[in-house]
Amino acid sequence: MKKTRYLVFLILMFALVQCDDDPFHGGGTTPEVTTGVLEIDFTYPYTSLPDKNIHRINLSIARTSDSLNRGLFISSANVSDSRSLYRFVLAPGTYFFKAGITCSCLGDSCLWGGFPGGRYGVRWAIDKAEVKLGEVTRESPSFQ
Repeated sequence: MKKTRYLVFLILMFALVQCDDDPFHGGGTTPEVTTGVLEIDFTYPYTSLPDKNIHRINLSIARTSDSLNRGLFISSANVSDSRSLYRFVLAPGTYFFKAGITCSCLGDSCLWGGFPGGRYGVRWAIDKAEVKLGEVTRESPSFQ
């Protein structure tokens, strides 16, 4: 029984040592790059309102502007008020993105701060970006 266990153990050890086909550590070839990166620096525009009352609500990417308006997104980020840089790994090509912010100040402050409709009104930025193979493209939304 001991000899059988010992023999099985040796066979497994030999098999594990021989199966080192990791291309990153075994001297193999590296995978071909087929994507690019779109970084969106989602910073708040200048307003006279306190930053704590401005909130990111949407960051979505689509292949065409029509798809963007219809809500047929390739990707959407889970946006947060504490994070401003978002990365998307995409195939090379032209993409359209939209970013939205809202205001939560009381009274007419949001209206006078440029948010249509006042409190919880939304300002949108829609733009186009070109993703290139193996490169990082950085864009910033421009709110109107």
